[in-house]
Amino acid sequence: MTLPSVSCSAGVGSSGARSCHASTVGEARAGARSTAGRRRAWVRLVAVAALVLAAFYLWAGYVEEWAWTGLSGDVALWDWLEAVALPLTVGLLPLVLLHRHRLGPGHAVAALAALLCFAALVLAGYLVPWSWTGFTGNTLWDWLELALLPVVLATAGLWPSYAELRARHRLVLGLAAAAFLVVVLCGYLVPWDWTGFSDNRVWDWVKLLLLPVLVPTVLLPALQRFVERQESQPPRERR
Repeated sequence: MTLPSVSCSAGVGSSGARSCHASTVGEARAGARSTAGRRRAWVRLVAVAALVLAAFYLWAGYVEEWAWTGLSGDVALWDWLEAVALPLTVGLLPLVLLHRHRLGPGHAVAALAALLCFAALVLAGYLVPWSWTGFTGNTLWDWLELALLPVVLATAGLWPSYAELRARHRLVLGLAAAAFLVVVLCGYLVPWDWTGFSDNRVWDWVKLLLLPVLVPTVLLPALQRFVERQESQPPRERR
């Protein structure tokens, strides 16, 4: 941001210099507030326009059944999750990294409440069943393909580093890994059809797990270091 140009006479005294400096700083702050206000207004305008377009698209497809939308009763919630889960998570990732230090208990409670509501929706989709969800027929393997990478991307920036791990963290991770290993073995050996594991081989597991393992171990640490360097630099030096 370019600071406003303020002309001060070379011959002014110390009080005049202080007044000139205060005037320059005040105008700079006013300009910054004005720029931030315009930016927020544009963000709100774009968000409202996007919501209006999305509502029109849904109305045109599901209510009016216009063929060009590609929407119909066959496009269920599952299809929407496949389409938007990963792009939405990638879009929100920079915000999580930039504002992770501001996240508090209130955010954790809100996330837990949203997770419980979604779990209730999934159970209802299978048990009622609700055909509009499109959940029936999808196995645990399908859910891993759908949600594993987005969940890792959404939460990896909040994970403690290896040096910050405590005994309780290691205990929880060990129990979770042991429980998942039991489910995998039973999926192949019993077999449990609801897992969908029996039809998948080692190569399928490599494709499923490669990115979710690389993201928190390689990509996210490098991205966090870059963000921290940018935050530590003065505004004029950021590029």
